[in-house]
Parts: sequence; C-alpha cells; structure tokens
Amino acid sequence: MKNSFETGPERIPDKAEVLQVIFRFAESPTVVRELYDDKGLYLLEATVSGENPGETTEYRYTRKGVFPDHIESLQTVIHRVYYEGEMPVTGDNVAFFEPESDEWKDVV
Repeated sequence: MKNSFETGPERIPDKAEVLQVIFRFAESPTVVRELYDDKGLYLLEATVSGENPGETTEYRYTRKGVFPDHIESLQTVIHRVYYEGEMPVTGDNVAFFEPESDEWKDVV
C-alpha cells in the first residue's frame, strides 16, 4: 500500500462527478446547497420528494476533512437521510470515495 507522499494529494471529486453518483440512487435530485473552499467542493446537499406529502430524501456529499460550521468527515462519502415532515426517520451511507482506486464504491 502506497502512502500519500508516494501518490500525491487525494483527488477531489467535482460537482458533476458527485451528482453522477447521486443519480445512481435517485431520480431528478434538486441541489439545495453546495459549499466550496480553496480546494473545491466540500459539501453538496440534494433532495428528492417522496411518494407521500412531506416525505423527502436528502443526499449529502461531504469531502474528507474538517470545514467551517462544524462540518467534518473522516472519509469522502455520500450519506442519505429519509425525512417525514421535518423529522429524520433513518439514514445511511450509500457510497464512498476510495482514493487508492480513485473510484466511488457503493455501500452494500
């Protein structure tokens, strides 16, 4: 296994790539928030309306690191949360970025 000094800095996925991964799990998501720093995109939130009124699913991309407003993640990941009204019902990670292979992996 190579260390980061041998491979260089971890590649940062761009908005188009993140949305492409979200599209694997959701049809027609609406981007509601995106935040950038000097390295690029570090947070993207997209929502999809549910079948019943008040139901929504939020997909949240977070880049590995520590960012303003207490946003932090140990790995680059896309997390999904189901809401009924304003209340989160359940959530899980759906995909993570594997820097060694430079690929997104679905959580099974």
